[in-house]
Amino acid sequence: MLLHRLRSRSMLLVIFTLGAGAIFKISAFAREAFIASRFGLSSLTDAYFALQQLPLALATFMFGAFALAFTPAYAHEQQNNGIVRWLPGLLLYGSLFGVVLTVLTLLGAPFLLGLFTTSADAGTHSTLTVLSLCYVPIIAIGICAGICTSYGRNLWSMTLTGLPYLVMTVTLLLIYAAGRLSGLSLPISMTVGFVAIGIFSAFKIFRGEKPVRAESYLQPWRFPEFRMFLRQLTASSVESLGFTGNQFLLIHFLAMSGTGAISANNCASRIGMLGYSLLAQPLGQYMQGRMCITREEDRPKQFKRFLLMMALASIGAAALVFFTRYGITEAVYMRGRFSFSELNEVVSILPAWLAYFVVLTLNSCVAKYLFISSRGSSYTRNMLCGYALANGLRFTLAGHRPASSMIWCAVLGEGLALVVNLGICRAHKDRRLPMFVPVPEGQEV
Repeated sequence: MLLHRLRSRSMLLVIFTLGAGAIFKISAFAREAFIASRFGLSSLTDAYFALQQLPLALATFMFGAFALAFTPAYAHEQQNNGIVRWLPGLLLYGSLFGVVLTVLTLLGAPFLLGLFTTSADAGTHSTLTVLSLCYVPIIAIGICAGICTSYGRNLWSMTLTGLPYLVMTVTLLLIYAAGRLSGLSLPISMTVGFVAIGIFSAFKIFRGEKPVRAESYLQPWRFPEFRMFLRQLTASSVESLGFTGNQFLLIHFLAMSGTGAISANNCASRIGMLGYSLLAQPLGQYMQGRMCITREEDRPKQFKRFLLMMALASIGAAALVFFTRYGITEAVYMRGRFSFSELNEVVSILPAWLAYFVVLTLNSCVAKYLFISSRGSSYTRNMLCGYALANGLRFTLAGHRPASSMIWCAVLGEGLALVVNLGICRAHKDRRLPMFVPVPEGQEV
């Protein structure tokens, strides 16, 4: 009876998590639709969508690679000592790191604008300046979300990482209602979203922490647990850096396809990757929790079931979007200055993103299994080779093929990495991560 109640609770948490993700994704779509209707596919939107990748790259790192290392490290010391002594130092140096990123972005503005935009005018420079204020808040959100996950509060964690996009949408609509809409409204609304939730996250962290000694702030590396966390973070960061570099190179090659290519790609990726945020991420989080508390000898069989479930869910979602791609794209973007030619441009890129969604979903599923099995380095090595292959193909095709070919290159490169990773899953025996702390039954979602 108790086991049945725990399973019912877990299923309800999955449903609530999926619902929260849907709300945040709808708000992101509303924002994208508004931008398309007011600005179309222009050099202004090209600059914004290109430059926003800088703070979004940090967000991807904090909510991905950082969380992979931080969450088990925090949970381990919290359970053993009742307090994470090195957390204040992490907050201090994390904030300083965010400030350094802001300074480097401002100092490197000429190089960044030349790399990711077609014109380095005053408007694009101001856009970059405003977006550079997002770094410190993103770090606070990532740390707070990781703390929530370590306590089994995954709904809270997902809410913290999704709320900034809801605030962005509301802020942009308020600017429009006030009659102040301009090119700078886009970066301002994005910065407001991250800053608002970043302040809330910082308040939540400091309210829950107990007093610690000064050395916890200035010398967190004195604690063995912090040094172990840094080693894990280094390992998980390598693949994240490869993924981020791959995304920036994609933007660079898309810029060679002409004006509007980056904006069209952004619109297509929003629709093509819809299933990833609505299905793959919540289900992947559930999968990771279940595999962590499963006996080693049962884990390979459980992984096969999860992999089959993720494959069926992702392929089904991709097929549904593919057959309704014109209707979905028209419903989301076809208004205001968005023309039929721009609609066709977005739709032409969409199939490539749907294929990439399936590959990315399965690769993320394999990654969780390999990291839990202490074989994350093999996954990282294969993915880096996949990124290198994809960008080698892009270099060959850039300027000679349509924008969709740049995404198909990623499908091919990362798809081959997926095949190799699946071979590793079959060839090696399962091993438990030394840092893993079992999650109590019923709190793994």
